[in-house]
Amino acid sequence: MNIYADKEYWTGLTWPAAPNQDDYRVFASYCTGRVLLLGSTKLLLPLCTEAWDLEPKYNDAKIKNKDWFTLDEHWDTVIVDGALALGEEYCKTLLPIVLANCDTFIARAFLNPNWPTKYAVYFPCAEELTPKPTEHPVNEVYTFYIWNNK
Repeated sequence: MNIYADKEYWTGLTWPAAPNQDDYRVFASYCTGRVLLLGSTKLLLPLCTEAWDLEPKYNDAKIKNKDWFTLDEHWDTVIVDGALALGEEYCKTLLPIVLANCDTFIARAFLNPNWPTKYAVYFPCAEELTPKPTEHPVNEVYTFYIWNNK
């Protein structure tokens, strides 16, 4: 199954694999201006101006069928939930693209998933990421990484 087309999987995630209201508040506390959501995480859609997903999971006018790796326009804030876990190379390729096109990047990142992961394979500590983000710790399972380019 194509990772992007696995709609049933993505729409069926529950906490902690998907964010909860507390996580929403953390994202909201860092969001300013024009906000781009990478993916179509339903709970986070109200925070964003626009969302990009190769296979939109919901019928929402904010969601554009766009590849994250083609990001070439400036956003005040970019947010993503869980995507850093999609692989070390994936993460290391995505990070400079996003950081070059925003003032603030906020990522909820898995550290120690306590559920069977289907696509999550990379669980980086802040020290493993370049540049190193600020951390907004939540629990042993996941954290928030914040890069502020201002």
